[in-house]
Amino acid sequence: MARIDEITDGIYRISTTTEGEGYAFQFNQFLIDDERPALIHTGMHGMYEGVRDAVAEVLDPASLGYVILLHFEADECGGMDRFLEGARGSTLACSALSNDLNLSGWNYGGRVEGHCDGEVIDLGRHKLRFLETPHVHHWDSMMLFDETTGSLFPSDLFIQAGDQPPVVTERSHSVEPR
Repeated sequence: MARIDEITDGIYRISTTTEGEGYAFQFNQFLIDDERPALIHTGMHGMYEGVRDAVAEVLDPASLGYVILLHFEADECGGMDRFLEGARGSTLACSALSNDLNLSGWNYGGRVEGHCDGEVIDLGRHKLRFLETPHVHHWDSMMLFDETTGSLFPSDLFIQAGDQPPVVTERSHSVEPR
């Protein structure tokens, strides 16, 4: 079952902990409730119902404006097709490299935005800047930086073992867009 926590102004962490013999591992997605709501990562295919139910605690999943993937890997995008199908007006956003190379191997015919370093998606209150980080995790990896709250969405980096609360620290300075 997925747990949802508001971590700052309209930004929620959705967390699912999986346990096996000798391990517990956490998978996280992020939901931004705004004029054009966004889901960052979708979780694995089998997590779809739990993640969707968590999104529904905040907003109607059909109202998603964006489904954003920071790289293509099962834990990031396994539920992509179902979220996009359920939100007919949504746009898939990813790196331009992922769009050209990875997405071409999927049978996806919906709206796609392939973003390059420094480009911004305007959700309303939140402005998400794409930061290219090739080879930090994957060759097509990007991070997102919310210029409004100073929140960084670093893909799979900083993973925590077990069922952990969200890690949140206060901003110590204002953020100036580039």
